Amino acid sequence: MNASEPQVSEDEIARRAYEIWQARGCPATDGSEDWQAALKQLSAERVKRNGSTQDRVQSWLSRVRQKIKAGKAVR
Repeated sequence: MNASEPQVSEDEIARRAYEIWQARGCPATDGSEDWQAALKQLSAERVKRNGSTQDRVQSWLSRVRQKIKAGKAVR
């Protein structure tokens, strides 16, 4: 994983993979498909959550810049 990819712990992946495996009826497999599915789901959730945080920060920063340009005090 590189710095731009969301960090997901092996414990989180294992828990999600177990849930996926159970939802599939506990098939007799090595679990690699469930592990990959869990990693994909968790990474996507992390990106979505971080993206919305970045949107809020950018919106706030834009408002602060507008206030500074208008000469208003920033609290």
